[in-house]
Amino acid sequence: MTAKVLLVDDTEFYQRAYKNKLLPEGFLVTTANNGVEALKCLSQEMPDIILLDLMMPVMDGFKVLQAVKADARLQKIPVIIFSAKGASEEVEQAIKLGAADFLIKATTTPNKVLEKIRQVLGQAASQKPGGA
Repeated sequence: MTAKVLLVDDTEFYQRAYKNKLLPEGFLVTTANNGVEALKCLSQEMPDIILLDLMMPVMDGFKVLQAVKADARLQKIPVIIFSAKGASEEVEQAIKLGAADFLIKATTTPNKVLEKIRQVLGQAASQKPGGA
């Protein structure tokens, strides 16, 4: 099964870099430039995992995370925060809001992000009834 990733980031560099990393690994990648675009994507298509930036125009990542976790249809989708920010309060807030994990852009390589996505998807699959 091909996993679908929704990559939400307002920086084209990160969108391109992670699309280039994930596509050859067999992931389908949809991108959104801000939180409003992300919610629009989610209303049309259900990804298996969301890679979410915090600092974005229009609607920030915390608001997107809250919206996802408040929606019964979306709340089971794991969300990995992928941000330039990384103060302990922000990490704590993201985890409290339901994020599966928190990665800091400056210290996380594309390979590490790929590994984390696989790990979180593996955990999500093992929590589904009858899942692998």
